[in-house]
Amino acid sequence: MFKKILIEFKEDNVSIKFYKIGFLVFFIGVCFIFLAGSDLFLKMLYISLILIEAGFFIWFYNFFKNNFKFWYLRYLKSFWLFFNLATLWVANVYASLVVNASLGLPSSDFIYTVSFFTFICYIPASFFVAAIFGLFCSVVLVFSYLLSPVLNSILKKELSKRYFIFPIVGFLVTVSLVDWGQGKIMSFYFYKSPKYVRAIAYKTDYQYIPEYLKEFPKVSKSMKIKLHENGVYSTLIETESGYDLKVDRVE
Repeated sequence: MFKKILIEFKEDNVSIKFYKIGFLVFFIGVCFIFLAGSDLFLKMLYISLILIEAGFFIWFYNFFKNNFKFWYLRYLKSFWLFFNLATLWVANVYASLVVNASLGLPSSDFIYTVSFFTFICYIPASFFVAAIFGLFCSVVLVFSYLLSPVLNSILKKELSKRYFIFPIVGFLVTVSLVDWGQGKIMSFYFYKSPKYVRAIAYKTDYQYIPEYLKEFPKVSKSMKIKLHENGVYSTLIETESGYDLKVDRVE
């Protein structure tokens, strides 16, 4: 029986091999959960999920390449451009949230700091956009299966295969991992970012404006300040431990 399974495994395509190895690692982890504890199981779970996700990406690539080659070649660059534009917008939103949480001030007042952290937030933003795109594709495929005769025949052919359940599991795992990954990264950013946000803001958005402050002698001209609405201003004072934030009103 083992020899038969081994022969069948050799004949499988690459994506099926990744799926099978991923499921095998998962079941081995389940067997060891009572012997080695949950730490080993979690490590093996992560490995199995990555293998299953790799199998899904290989299947996804081959599926579109074999069935939608014309569409794939013609619209790939347009899709990539749209994906990056959407990711850039989401990254800018994420950066605004990080800056706002780190300073407690309107992020719209810190253009250069938000711009810098937009690049930092590009990876979690790409995860989020990829998850949304994956869900959108699944909805499109469901409606295409119901309404389009051509796509109906393509999907029926795919569903008739022996391991048709693997891509479905791979899709669910991929979307879950992507959503989990971007959440973890953003949580890390919110936790670690305050000192870095203040350092970047101090070097970029905060400026010396002695000519403006001539009209307000009570405000020190030797400090970098940032003007806000309604006469409010903030300052960052550099100390050995970082930057202390102070908010006051111009009088």
